[in-house]
Amino acid sequence: MRSPWIVSVSLLVSGCATLAPVAVSPAQTPSPPVAVAAVTPTVFVETRYEVRGYREMAAPDFRHAPHAIYRRTRVPATAPDESVRTVPRTSAPALMDSPLPASTELASEIATQKTITAELRALQTSIAETDRQMQAQYAVLVRQSAEVMKVRQQLETERQRVHPAPAGASPVPASSSAEGATAVEVKW
Repeated sequence: MRSPWIVSVSLLVSGCATLAPVAVSPAQTPSPPVAVAAVTPTVFVETRYEVRGYREMAAPDFRHAPHAIYRRTRVPATAPDESVRTVPRTSAPALMDSPLPASTELASEIATQKTITAELRALQTSIAETDRQMQAQYAVLVRQSAEVMKVRQQLETERQRVHPAPAGASPVPASSSAEGATAVEVKW
């Protein structure tokens, strides 16, 4: 029973592995690749990179000492030496240390910001002056309200002295006014 299965599987696998001939038309034959070096002569330039010491991730006990790594780059032989010359990485200033180039857009933006800041400071001064005037006016109003209450009580006292209440009627409280409304103490 096992042998027929083994034979059928081997026939199936061998049937898939057979190569059928492929027809190729002469118009579709690819041209041979052109060697780049044959068109333009090139040379190799080596760039040196300094690597700091580091520990191996897979084996933390294994430490690599600082060393240099070289990268080979193929450049055209006709390239000028200045374009392929490499410089050490430490010779260029850090980006955060180098100043930004002068820009008219930046200068105009700074001028606009200075104008806005000056206007805001003028508004703050104006608001502070208006607040001071309002506080002074509020203090005058509180003082005048207190004087009005004092005069009203004097008037009520004088009215009671001039027009005494009849003997059988209940006395009118000193805080009531002529209209019958009671005065409310104002607290500021």
